[in-house]
Amino acid sequence: MSIAAPASAKFVFGTRDRPGRSVWLLLGPCIAYLVIFSIYPLFHSLRLSLTDLTAATGTGNFVGLDNYRALLVDPQFWNAAWNSAVMVSLSVAIQVVLGVALAMFFNLQLRGSWIVRGILLLPMLMTPIVVGVMWRALLNPDWGLVDWAIKAVGLTPPDWLGTVSMSMVTVIMVDCWQWTPFVFMIVFARLQALPQEVFEAAQVDGAGPVVTFRRITLPMLRPAIVFAAVFRAVDAFRSFDLIYGLSYGGPARSTTTLSFFSFQNGFQFQNYGYAAAVAYMMLIILAVGTTVLLQYVQLRPGNSR
Repeated sequence: MSIAAPASAKFVFGTRDRPGRSVWLLLGPCIAYLVIFSIYPLFHSLRLSLTDLTAATGTGNFVGLDNYRALLVDPQFWNAAWNSAVMVSLSVAIQVVLGVALAMFFNLQLRGSWIVRGILLLPMLMTPIVVGVMWRALLNPDWGLVDWAIKAVGLTPPDWLGTVSMSMVTVIMVDCWQWTPFVFMIVFARLQALPQEVFEAAQVDGAGPVVTFRRITLPMLRPAIVFAAVFRAVDAFRSFDLIYGLSYGGPARSTTTLSFFSFQNGFQFQNYGYAAAVAYMMLIILAVGTTVLLQYVQLRPGNSR
């Protein structure tokens, strides 16, 4: 009995001798999409940042690095950079602590906790602009629900968005309300996948809850925590919608971040070259900051992977 030879591979496009044509035909639309909508705008904005194009002049003469030099001595740029740094550092730190705490609590598998988990995830399903407008209404000093509730128990609510000292706190609070569920979801998924044998062995050795958490649980959760923190840091640094809907950068530029500063220069002041330079400075800061953070996390001794 003879066994038939396997059928030769068939190419949808091209031939066996020229498989490259099939690859280019299949990848061509994706490459064209990337070139048109990603690579070209990237280089176009870089070219724009090297010009003095404004709506008033409309010329767009090449000025080299003048926009970047102007940025370095612009106090409004440094104010926006400081606001971005404060928002990213405080907001991400609070979200990581609350996210880990919530994940540990819901890992206790209490009865009915799945309903609360579902409700907890609702804020992250909303768009940031809607969250900003909604919280601006809730925190209204005249008819906002939050101020009404605080006054109902005999307390005096703070001026959430009306003072320089309180406005950034309010922005961070709302950002944490929306995105702590994201950190919780990442950490909780990792927590559910941890091997139970390790915890059983620790229990046999007499390790208490605090020691188990500090020596076993936290190191094993580290990859998930780092991922969530880096993702949230990048997202918070680019935050624009929430600022636009909640405080519009005020009062007195106390909540003007770099992305909102770029928006103001580009769409309000119509200083397109300067706005593109701000955007590229954000790109450089993000690229350097993310690379340094990831290298630091990976090179630390005792890193759990």
